[in-house]
Amino acid sequence: MLAVCGIVRRKGRILMCKRGGGMLFPGYWELPTEILEDGETAEDALERAFFERLTVNPQKMHPLGAVDFSYGDGGRILGYEVELCRNFVHIYGYDDFRWVKYRDLNRLRILEPHVSLLTE
Repeated sequence: MLAVCGIVRRKGRILMCKRGGGMLFPGYWELPTEILEDGETAEDALERAFFERLTVNPQKMHPLGAVDFSYGDGGRILGYEVELCRNFVHIYGYDDFRWVKYRDLNRLRILEPHVSLLTE
């Protein structure tokens, strides 16, 4: 499985989203994430993730790196630095979101590949 996630930073905080009950690892926190569909580029999947889940389009996307993971069926997640064109007001598919200071990230249960991307 290949997935993509976006790191959004604003005023010294990082956007984190809480996984819902219908997802693998409900209650864990992650960066906004989407699985790539057949024939889809990473950038297209990232735009889809932000539009469908946060009702906002990314303004800029810059690739950061990739991390392999072994939970579920395993796979790789591609990380991107993302700038948003505006604030969002609705979330879909997540139970909650927070703008978290970097020093407070350890207070959340965050999926391992996201931790790795945040510390690179």
